[in-house]
Amino acid sequence: MRGIDLVFRGAIALAALGMLACAGILLAEAAGNVLSSSRALVAHEGGQSVSLIMKSIDECLFGIILIVMGAKVLVSFVVPERAAGFPRWMQPSDIAELKTTFCQAVLVYLIVDFATDMATLDTKTDFGFLALPGCILLIALALRLMPHSSAH
Repeated sequence: MRGIDLVFRGAIALAALGMLACAGILLAEAAGNVLSSSRALVAHEGGQSVSLIMKSIDECLFGIILIVMGAKVLVSFVVPERAAGFPRWMQPSDIAELKTTFCQAVLVYLIVDFATDMATLDTKTDFGFLALPGCILLIALALRLMPHSSAH
């Protein structure tokens, strides 16, 4: 059984490291957008600047969530025997808590994405724009129905 345990821990570790790598990419993208926003502001392209700032905030927020989740997955499922040495927010948790955290992050991402779209689009009368708020509502309802961690 020890070999199977190592295989699963290794696979989970790779997935968690992948989340951390994706977070790094998102944060680098956010930094590029902040620089582009600064250039747009200097060039008096206010609309472009606001859009890039909102996108940067979105990328930073999701990057932070990926870092927290990647770290939590590593501590929870790869090295749980060493969890006592990590900060409390990284202490082992269950799958329900990880799912809840991820769904909450996706909701925030979608809300900011929708707000960014609404702020930058000229015409807002197309009924297709109701699809994203509808999806946000469905995800929020699903989150409400999901079992949450017993720790909270």
